[in-house]
Amino acid sequence: QFPYMMYLRGVNIHGHISSCGGSIIHQSWGVTSARCTANRVNLMIRAGMVNINQPRLYLETNVYFTAPEYMDELQPINQPHDISVVRFPQAITFNNFIQPIRLMRSADMNRNCAGVRMTTSGWGTTTDLVGAGSDTLNWTHLVGVTNFVCLLVFNNAFIVRDSTICAGPYNITSQSICSGDSGVPLTVVDDDGRLSQVGVGSFVSGFGCGAGLPNGFVRPGHYHTWIRQVTGINFDWNLSAADAVKSSDVVPQKPLKMLELLKKH
Repeated sequence: QFPYMMYLRGVNIHGHISSCGGSIIHQSWGVTSARCTANRVNLMIRAGMVNINQPRLYLETNVYFTAPEYMDELQPINQPHDISVVRFPQAITFNNFIQPIRLMRSADMNRNCAGVRMTTSGWGTTTDLVGAGSDTLNWTHLVGVTNFVCLLVFNNAFIVRDSTICAGPYNITSQSICSGDSGVPLTVVDDDGRLSQVGVGSFVSGFGCGAGLPNGFVRPGHYHTWIRQVTGINFDWNLSAADAVKSSDVVPQKPLKMLELLKKH
């Protein structure tokens, strides 16, 4: 169901190991969050599986590029431009279990996704309790909220930027990314009926993953020029009028409910 998913374990200079998610976008490249790669001396990548203990693909690399505006020295702190591209040590072979996902096009970099049903997946924790992430891939629907609402919720103009896309619970308060889900993809069925990645997992509310508040993702559409510079590949694309279809994934947005949840905390 999610053949583009990859699981990363990063080792920093002190030997500390952390886990993240990411997505495959090419035979030689993947995308994750900058916090997952910054200051890492090695990245272990698994793909093609639901259970992380049964990968169909295992790779190790130390070649990655964080967005130039991201400050590696502040890596533990939530910050904007939280996106990184990872180079695989060799070209991978696509099959039924391993497939790339396309990034949102630059023409849609500021697209208003409020009320749009989206999907995210990862191996992060399923509760706010400290502990290991899930061995099994989990997924959930989220619904887009405007950056205006997101800014009100987080009261933080530093991390909520034009390059941010926020999404909250779709129909159950506990629907959220959580610890270990940095870098996971946020996807939507695009105007041509195909899947596009519109977000890279970045931050959650300090009130916890199950607080019912929006999650923050980075819009990859803002970074096509930089990605092309470091990879030599143009991942941007255009939509023809003939390909456009009417989306049925728009659901009523309830921004006031987000603010009401915030008041309870």
